[in-house]
Amino acid sequence: MTAATPVLSVEGLRKYFPIRRGVLRRVVGHVKAVDDVSFSIARGETLSLVGESGCGKTTTSRCILRAVQPSAGSIRFLAAEGRPVDVASLPRAELRPVRRQMQMIFQDPYSSLNPRMTISDIIGEPLLVNGMGDLESRRKRVAELLDVVQLPRAYMNRFPHAFSGGQRQRIGIARALALNPALIVADEPVSALDVSVQAQIINLMLELQQRLGLSYLFVAHDLSVVKHVSHRVAVMYVGRIVEVADTRTIFAKPRHPYTEALLSAVPVPDPRKRASRIVLEGEVADPSNVPAGCAFHPRCPYATDRCRSERPELRDAGGGNLVACHRADELALRGVAA
Repeated sequence: MTAATPVLSVEGLRKYFPIRRGVLRRVVGHVKAVDDVSFSIARGETLSLVGESGCGKTTTSRCILRAVQPSAGSIRFLAAEGRPVDVASLPRAELRPVRRQMQMIFQDPYSSLNPRMTISDIIGEPLLVNGMGDLESRRKRVAELLDVVQLPRAYMNRFPHAFSGGQRQRIGIARALALNPALIVADEPVSALDVSVQAQIINLMLELQQRLGLSYLFVAHDLSVVKHVSHRVAVMYVGRIVEVADTRTIFAKPRHPYTEALLSAVPVPDPRKRASRIVLEGEVADPSNVPAGCAFHPRCPYATDRCRSERPELRDAGGGNLVACHRADELALRGVAA
């Protein structure tokens, strides 16, 4: 495998949840939580998945880890042996060796840690479950991981209730690193933390990425954080990706109207400047009854008759920017100043 081979390559990923009604619980429709999503992540790269609540970000990340069985599509992960495996179709018995190399950092540092287990047991649990080492070697590994996330080794025998939110998230990061993964899915890892603590956790994750060569799928809705941590950004709307570009390009020159609206909500760090917020009319489309044509057209100020009848496909808009918009080439959309 060459250095350009992506660690993760997702093609045509779909996840439909059935809607059942009646006494016989017949299927009368589907919630299209993820609908034809494709992207890739290179080694050492951070791809951020952004969008409003309910757009399918978390479902996509859970499909990648096979916490949820995808309805269709392929999830090709480059295993440690150098061979790509399709996680979506892998038999359950063969999942455990692959899952060692794909770990998750959860959103809530309070509910993601077992309150009845010590920190040593929480961080060492992945080693225990996978049968790696004896008790002494596992405790040694836990001590090393506490050093990595900048927590004192004296905390090993304490319980989660003794720690702040930021310290708990460091413990969650240490647990995710226990098996030396190649890919980490971070599901809004700082959204439940104070702003000052957010900066500490983000800087720790960036330092670990440089030191260990980690790849991140960073699920978030805070675009200020996304701008700081990402190499590339993928924007989702109602289960589909509508734009993908490198971070500098997407913030300076978005190509999709939905991306422009999201960027308008980014606060400007200058009290003398008042941001001009784009307020979208209407509600987010229902994923069980997606509108014809472009799903964003009922809320889009630039929509035309073609947008209402023909669904745009994700295409190359030049400069490595992918966009799903019929009018991407003619619109001059507003970004965020550097």
